[in-house]
Amino acid sequence: MQLWSLRPYAPAHSDPWAAPGFPRRLTYDCDRVGNYYDQRHGRRLVYEADEGGNERWALWDVDGAGEARRVTDRPDRIHHVVDLPRGSYAFANLRDERYFDLYRFTEVGTPEIVFRNDGTGFGATGFEDGRIVVTTNRGRSDRNHLTLVDQNGETRQLTPNEPEAMHGDAQAFGDAILVRSDRDRDLVGIARIDLDGSFRYVVEAKHEVEDLVVTGGRFAYALNVDGYSEVHVVEAGKDRTLSSLPRGALATDLIGKSLALAADGTVAVALARFHEPSEIYLVGPDGTAELAVPAQMAVPANELPNEELVSWRSFDGRTIPGFLLRPRGAPNGPQPTVVQVHGGPEGQARPLWNPLTVALVAAGFNVLQPNVRGSSGYGRAYMSLDDVRLRMDSVRDLDAAAAWLAESGVAPADRIGVIGGSYGGFMTLAAITFCADRRWAAAVDIVGIASFTTFFARTAPWRRPLRAAEYGDPEKDVDFLESISPLNFIDRIQAPLMVIHGANDPRVPVEEAEQIVSTLRARGRAVDYLRYEDEGHGLAKAKNRADAWPKVVRFFEKHMGPAG
Repeated sequence: MQLWSLRPYAPAHSDPWAAPGFPRRLTYDCDRVGNYYDQRHGRRLVYEADEGGNERWALWDVDGAGEARRVTDRPDRIHHVVDLPRGSYAFANLRDERYFDLYRFTEVGTPEIVFRNDGTGFGATGFEDGRIVVTTNRGRSDRNHLTLVDQNGETRQLTPNEPEAMHGDAQAFGDAILVRSDRDRDLVGIARIDLDGSFRYVVEAKHEVEDLVVTGGRFAYALNVDGYSEVHVVEAGKDRTLSSLPRGALATDLIGKSLALAADGTVAVALARFHEPSEIYLVGPDGTAELAVPAQMAVPANELPNEELVSWRSFDGRTIPGFLLRPRGAPNGPQPTVVQVHGGPEGQARPLWNPLTVALVAAGFNVLQPNVRGSSGYGRAYMSLDDVRLRMDSVRDLDAAAAWLAESGVAPADRIGVIGGSYGGFMTLAAITFCADRRWAAAVDIVGIASFTTFFARTAPWRRPLRAAEYGDPEKDVDFLESISPLNFIDRIQAPLMVIHGANDPRVPVEEAEQIVSTLRARGRAVDYLRYEDEGHGLAKAKNRADAWPKVVRFFEKHMGPAG
């Protein structure tokens, strides 16, 4: 990913190079760009970049002419830029690899520490008078504290120790802040927190609030309704739904956000769909939606997916939701189907553009994207159903998904495959190991965990406490973690397997892939292995995706038969 400058869309412009809407690349000096913010009122962008997917983000800034300079000089450390007034700020683990403090970076000289934190957390919002509210994690990323840092560096905690709750997307709102929170609730709402710690909800909906943006005295937010995004604007106490937007899900295309709100009430919304890459819409105060930046796509319409929101019963009677994608114009009757598992584990399958998904559907496969227990978007209770010793219940949900596909006539029982990345990679390995009786036709593990013991030994130091809260303590729960590690039960694997991994992955180190591949091959099993030397946790580079995704499609075609 690189930064590009983009003006509003104008399809009738006579000069395409000068036309509004034509992108102009701003960054050339770095590898991959992560978060970025306009911290110079349109004159300069501050952004973070890493090398080869190693996630050791450095801080850069660039002007409108594309003149970039590197702000930081510690390539062995991580810097996460944050949007604050009065300078360039970032969370960085300069003091200790495990901990992220908030620093202010000046034009010259040593970074100034603003807030010291023996933990993680990358959120901060600022007031024009210099006060800052910092978000820090409490053991895991969905349980947070908010701390006020005044102009003299004095700190005061704004959130109570009990109950533990999520306090995210904190943003200045007058002399208070607005946050997404689930304090004393199952579903995330929007709360106002005054700087004396007073707390009250201003939005309590029947669905989770997934995004929030504040400008002056108004704010916009989005609800996650069964995976789809419903955008609202609140002004002068009135809440209106932006009903003119097409159905889709928020995509992060607007300076690190999915929503942007102008002073006149115009809302910019980045939306994507299963059948279309992200587009940016402008919705004016009158409620009319205008397409500002159209999708860039060259896929024939008949190769795009039709979607259906589906559900099935799992082993304990719980209803599990998901999206079923089918090729347009596919014949009636069972078709070979790939179960595509999201990462996380707190992730969610949503109607977003995914080139690999589209490629599988274009090849004639159905694709089922399940939201097994532990997925986000359905409340804290549902998201907690796979914590630690409940881990394998989510794997049983995958087994139930495959059973439903066969019983409902969506897929032949012997032509069901599974694929997943990151935590979804572990789920893929777990499905073919612990649910081997399902006789999965084929499996593709992308940057997945094979052994929790070796994973905890090698993952980045700052990630260990966050993962222990989800998976179990690597010392206290060692027997349990060994009992759910696919590597320890590798002889159960019968499904043909493809493994994909980046050599520089700091989250799930490449040794997880190497050991599952080498162990299977030592037993005389064939394994397709794609290792990319210039990638980290997943495939970020277009050239590598262009190499890998056709191979994934051919792998499923080989082992599941031609579709259609």
